[in-house]
Amino acid sequence: MKIIFNDNQEQVTEATRMANSIFENQVFYDKINLKESFDLSTASPKIISELIKHSSLEFKIDLFYPSGWRAIKYRNTIAYVDHRFPNTLFLNLKKINRKPEDIAATIIHESIHALDNEAIDYTFGHGNNSSKGKANTAPYWIGNLALKILNNDFNTESIIFDQEENDD
Repeated sequence: MKIIFNDNQEQVTEATRMANSIFENQVFYDKINLKESFDLSTASPKIISELIKHSSLEFKIDLFYPSGWRAIKYRNTIAYVDHRFPNTLFLNLKKINRKPEDIAATIIHESIHALDNEAIDYTFGHGNNSSKGKANTAPYWIGNLALKILNNDFNTESIIFDQEENDD
């Protein structure tokens, strides 16, 4: 899996580099393999780990500013992927005033959705758009794992679910 970003937003450029480094990090795959299961998933963590590791999916980050109809629908959205645009990760410009590590974790979270959209035999999303009760789903858990690794904290026993979104 590879993320591509060709714009001049420094935080997103750095976050993209960090996200790609996670996909090359064996510790990332080892930690996923140690997980027993994910909620709302028909695939084991080991299968998801293998799907990530061997995916040839490349997608680009497209920054968007929620205006017009998007202002209502996406004002609280940090990022999203859309099955109609399988090679694009849409990142909200109003939500990039964060540390690159946090943005990278968001990119990893969304990449799991993109992989889920591509996987024919499995499903491993988190249902609706509410983050409540989703800490043990593959997108949230793996995104939070990436954040811990980027912060040099490799203790997966203490993965803290921190995905609350604040309206700017």
